[in-house]
Amino acid sequence: MPALALVAPTATLATPPPTATFNLTLSKAIEGEAPSFLPIDIQFAYNWDWTKGEGYATVLSLGSNNTVNQQMFPMGIKDKLSFMARQRFDVTIQGQNGTEDVYAYRVLLNMDKATTDNKEAAVMVGTEGDVIITTENWGATGL
Repeated sequence: MPALALVAPTATLATPPPTATFNLTLSKAIEGEAPSFLPIDIQFAYNWDWTKGEGYATVLSLGSNNTVNQQMFPMGIKDKLSFMARQRFDVTIQGQNGTEDVYAYRVLLNMDKATTDNKEAAVMVGTEGDVIITTENWGATGL
């Protein structure tokens, strides 16, 4: 009679919540000169239907007093929830040297699809979008 092999049960991950709101801190410039207003908080929300595999995210605010409500669209990157806001929006930011009017062009948000952990963000800013500011962990997750 053949021996029976024992198989350890596999752990199942809990499905992340379908909606969440969270803040990230943009703290470094990876392209161009670092703006004087760094670090700066950016607030996001996402709404994701895990059964259909579809949803969206929103940039709620950039800085302490700027409500922007820019819708972000999914980018379809394997194993990631990745979103992009493509429209330019203007914000006034309180920096070290007073207030600055800032143009934000593209906002990217990435997170692990299975857990919604490892959140990272990047924003193109400046009159030509020639400065890219990011979270400290930008690029560390393989994107």
